[in-house]
Amino acid sequence: MNLILTSDFPFTANVAVVDRIRAAAAAPRIAWIPPFTDKDGGQFAEAGRRFGEVGFTELEHIDIDEDLDQVQLAYLHEFDVIYLSAGDPVRFRYNAIRAGLAGRLRQCVSHGRLIVAASGGALLLTPNVSLFRLESESVEQVVATRGRFSAIGAVSYEVLPHVSRRETGFIDKVLRYSNEAGTDVVALADGAALFATSRDVFEHVGTVTRYRRGEIIATDAHAE
Repeated sequence: MNLILTSDFPFTANVAVVDRIRAAAAAPRIAWIPPFTDKDGGQFAEAGRRFGEVGFTELEHIDIDEDLDQVQLAYLHEFDVIYLSAGDPVRFRYNAIRAGLAGRLRQCVSHGRLIVAASGGALLLTPNVSLFRLESESVEQVVATRGRFSAIGAVSYEVLPHVSRRETGFIDKVLRYSNEAGTDVVALADGAALFATSRDVFEHVGTVTRYRRGEIIATDAHAE
């Protein structure tokens, strides 16, 4: 497995992530995939600037929404790196399933293709995207309907990005969710990254906290 789940790369630079991308190819072709159509191209332009700052210029936009190109998507496996951008993970999930990206990503995971994901894109690779729904719904509502929001499940835990920006009240909801849903949640501060070596095991850089059964537990280099 060759997955990197981040809070906000490349908006916060991370040397370990850069090194892993650089190891994929001398001048890696990177498929940049947002959750929905970038209508004015502003997000892609900003992503290009940020990736360029850390030495990567071969960035190609793949749309899975209004301008879906199935031929382009069929050759996803030929990219050196697949990057799933930040954005609404519920909408990302819907478009990924509708476009066929979900199946393509599962194939890429099984073949060891390097996939780097940030924020909402990282949630897409976990078992479920319901953590995002806690921003607008109660814990009870989210848990009751969680089964409708299953995601790719490349890793066994859910991910909470931007934990350093979250208020205490929201973290309390996440702790309750981890208990009632019976799932581990790994929270990432901006700049942090998880390097998944299998579905359950990861290494990490940056500030990482693991929630289990409503409690904060110590997190080392391995899932327990």
